[in-house]
Amino acid sequence: MFHQVIRVIVFSLVLFLLQPSFQSANAVDVLWNPGVSNTLDGSTGNLVPGAKIRNTGLLVYKSNPDELIMKIIMSDSFEDRPFSGKGRNLAMWIYWPTDYCWSENKANCEGLYIVREPFNPSTYPSSKASEYVLIQKHNKASNVDVKPTSCKAPWWIESTYKSRDTWSFAISITCLGMPKEFGWYAYSQIDLGQKDIATDFTSVQTITYPFHDLAANASKNGRSNSSSQSNKLTCVSASTKEGDFIDEQCSEGGKWAFQFCDLKPRSDLQILRSKKWVKLQTISGVKNIEECPDDDKYTGYYFFKLNGAFIGKHRIKTYGNKKYLPGYIDLDIGKKDSA
Repeated sequence: MFHQVIRVIVFSLVLFLLQPSFQSANAVDVLWNPGVSNTLDGSTGNLVPGAKIRNTGLLVYKSNPDELIMKIIMSDSFEDRPFSGKGRNLAMWIYWPTDYCWSENKANCEGLYIVREPFNPSTYPSSKASEYVLIQKHNKASNVDVKPTSCKAPWWIESTYKSRDTWSFAISITCLGMPKEFGWYAYSQIDLGQKDIATDFTSVQTITYPFHDLAANASKNGRSNSSSQSNKLTCVSASTKEGDFIDEQCSEGGKWAFQFCDLKPRSDLQILRSKKWVKLQTISGVKNIEECPDDDKYTGYYFFKLNGAFIGKHRIKTYGNKKYLPGYIDLDIGKKDSA
């Protein structure tokens, strides 16, 4: 018994002595960790629990100076599957050269990107893996000529203050063409159908990346994990029943995603098989002020997110509101080479 106690004590002492070495090794691997302190500009008291942001974070490792890891750290832990039909909206905006360059009265952003939460993912990695989110580019101002980029952004959920409270993703500085000085901010909301949907915004701020030259060298030497070379996009081209073009939305990987707003609360996703339309799934929309138009003529829009793996001819049937007849949106889904 005495020898067992001695072995336990010795083993515990070894672990205690080794712990600083592990911490030092991790610290040595970090190239840049500016320790961001984000005040919350848009914090309100009527947020749905789980929507509040605590902070954002930036991190670069020595192994790849071109890879910028960005973090949105929540005040509470995520639910088990936070991005799977929970009405959660989470995004990071990246911009330059000046704060608020995306506003209508300025509209002079040289670069303006948004990285949104992954859409209904099949897995939830706890470290960097081959799970990617889409990066969209805006033209000088917010929500103007929005187009998907071919830059890869792997994402994962990690623990910072509490269990699984941080959404992280990695972007390529050179792929996005980011300058030495750039800005960012994050927003969060959870829409459960409440009348007043509150959104949490962090402050907008700019920062200087002191190793921008190393990022360019890393990209030239092929160390960037977010290269735009030889990527395939899965694109959804939407049109009316009469053939009028509505929108095109593209995403990386084998799965496609499509978002739209409608005055009718339900929609059926259908696929054309043997000259017949076959229903794949029924989706209930959620009222979403942030994503859907707000006009005087029509009110009460519903927001829909659809995704799938099959390519070819699909259509959406919208219904459920007695004021309006059922509507149809034709979808042509296929593969495209990235730019």
